[in-house]
Amino acid sequence: MNDRDFAYFESMYMFAKRVERRIEGVSLELFLEDEDIQDLVLFAIGHIGEKANSISLEERERHHNIFWNELIGIRNRIFHSYEDVNMQIVYEAATEHIPKLILQLKSIIGAG
Repeated sequence: MNDRDFAYFESMYMFAKRVERRIEGVSLELFLEDEDIQDLVLFAIGHIGEKANSISLEERERHHNIFWNELIGIRNRIFHSYEDVNMQIVYEAATEHIPKLILQLKSIIGAG
């Protein structure tokens, strides 16, 4: 893996951990009411998708178990159609998909 891709994977991991820390213990109801939490989670997930979009095709193919299209797609929705973002889907991504992504990224970058 080249240094650039490794740095992107590390950045994805860092942003995913931010989501995990911020969403821990937050109910869907609280998430839907609290725009500060929404903004932080949207920012972090958007940047995960941005970095995912920058990773080489070779690395994406090597790590085909990562949901690349979804990561990039949600990034596009967040950054280009912000008013159309479904916060329930964002909450689901943050609470169900981000923990899985963290495990995948941890294994790629060797985070402890």
